Amino acid sequence: MPLPCPGCRTPLGLDLAFILKHPISVCPTCGTIMNFTVNDEIKKKFKDAINEIENVKKQYKGLVKFGK
Repeated sequence: MPLPCPGCRTPLGLDLAFILKHPISVCPTCGTIMNFTVNDEIKKKFKDAINEIENVKKQYKGLVKFGK
């Protein structure tokens, strides 16, 4: 689910993958600086979870339709 700016609530289209790659962002509307810096353990857990989801998708490819 995309996150809105915490200052002005403008939809920014940020998701967790983007935030982990770019932990410090600026709202183009109001200029609010957002710092979502997390430690390496959290980044690893997120990456592991995404890999697990992708493995399940590959395992059931052709049998199940995944939404998006």
